[in-house]
Amino acid sequence: MNTADLNFFKTFLLEQKSSILNKTNEFRSQDLSARESISDEAEVASRDLSMNLSIHLHERDRHALYQIERALGKIHNKTYGQCEGCGEDISAKRLMARPFTDLCVSCMEEHEDTRPFLN
Repeated sequence: MNTADLNFFKTFLLEQKSSILNKTNEFRSQDLSARESISDEAEVASRDLSMNLSIHLHERDRHALYQIERALGKIHNKTYGQCEGCGEDISAKRLMARPFTDLCVSCMEEHEDTRPFLN
């Protein structure tokens, strides 16, 4: 992968990271303001449901942040875009769709085929 491509993906990943961190700050602000404005049980139930959904989304974002940080480390080490399964280059199309992926399509399919099914 050339320097221009690496710079493009680095910028793209940093923008995603910034977006997630901004959502986290908004989540905290909304939580604080919601706690102050509760007046009845229906609002409490609605807020709790909303908070549960927000927490789930927050956990997903936290995992994405970990993957983004890992991808940024690979850019720094000049290993970004190499499949951790076979060592081959990951296609640019796949990296555009999932910029923090660590497996090429073939290895991902193989990985999915070997995962046990949950009942």
